[in-house]
Amino acid sequence: MKRIYARLGDAVVRDVAEPGLRPGEILVDTSFSTVSSGTESLILRRSVENPGVDEEYPGSEGHWPKIRDGLAGEIFPVPAGTTGDVALGYSASGVVRAVGAGVVDIVPGMAVACSGSQCAHHAQVIAVPRNLVAKLPEGVTLQQGSYVTLGAIAIESLRKADSRFGESIVIYGLGLLGLLTAQIARASGIYVIGLDVDPNRLKLARELGFDQVYDPNDADTDAAVSAATGGFGADAVLLSVVSESNDPLNHAMDLCRQRGTVVGVGVFGMTIDRARMGGHDVTIKQTIAYGPGRYDPRYEEESIDYPIGLVRWTENRNMALFLRLLADSKVDVSGLAPSPMSVLDAPAGYALLKGRDRPPTVQFHYNI
Repeated sequence: MKRIYARLGDAVVRDVAEPGLRPGEILVDTSFSTVSSGTESLILRRSVENPGVDEEYPGSEGHWPKIRDGLAGEIFPVPAGTTGDVALGYSASGVVRAVGAGVVDIVPGMAVACSGSQCAHHAQVIAVPRNLVAKLPEGVTLQQGSYVTLGAIAIESLRKADSRFGESIVIYGLGLLGLLTAQIARASGIYVIGLDVDPNRLKLARELGFDQVYDPNDADTDAAVSAATGGFGADAVLLSVVSESNDPLNHAMDLCRQRGTVVGVGVFGMTIDRARMGGHDVTIKQTIAYGPGRYDPRYEEESIDYPIGLVRWTENRNMALFLRLLADSKVDVSGLAPSPMSVLDAPAGYALLKGRDRPPTVQFHYNI
């Protein structure tokens, strides 16, 4: 089968063995996958400096990073740096081919959406643990469903901000995650102000119905945010940017109300201007991927769920909620990517994301 890898700064398509199927896993014939443009572009750049496979579960034993190639049921540890390749992708959809022992609510032939950078790769066939799989509701296409992980990340960032009905948030960065977050926030009764330096992103946000969108570098942007929030500042700022600069973080604190919240969603400089932070008594938080359960091998690999009475919104429940929002037409993903490209054209797809007029993302199909 075909799978996309990062190799010394480039996206390459390799022929590899199909994954095996372990107990608790679901074998999926992939229909579509969606590129997490910021994260995957970063992985491609870092693959030049530090080839190899990173630890999937920080702080846990070294046997947790895996690939699922080879004979059914076998697990092959991947020592860092041995292959020089990193499998790309963590948001996909497809049709179930088979289920492992212990999976009782998913059956072959079912349409599903899948998450997980350790398994839901850009590949023709993926084997995914049950807690990283969500059923597609009626009315949601496979192409839409492949956004599932990005949608769950957007939802989790709003939960981390503790944003509530009637509050105002600034979404700083209107790329893929920012545009998804903006739509989900609006559907939740939250007032949204968007910032981006790219005129094309501002235009796309306006096409999605967001009128209050600005370039953060414009002289009147701070005044516009203040006016839109009654002079108080935003209740929260979500930083969905990829930048080495410290400016986005420190600017975000200027945009907050007293005791507001800044939530880190992207990757950015973290040198804090203490005067600006203290002046607004701002709380800074970092969102953890798709929600509770992420990076917990017992939840993800062993499919041990958290009781809903203790953890209302796990990563799987966030995934399911995003799919429900798609089904209810609360989120529109139709303008976020050009027509899906063949997995065989992956290098061209990633090159498209480097262009001046780059789209928020690209998608791959596997009908080859």
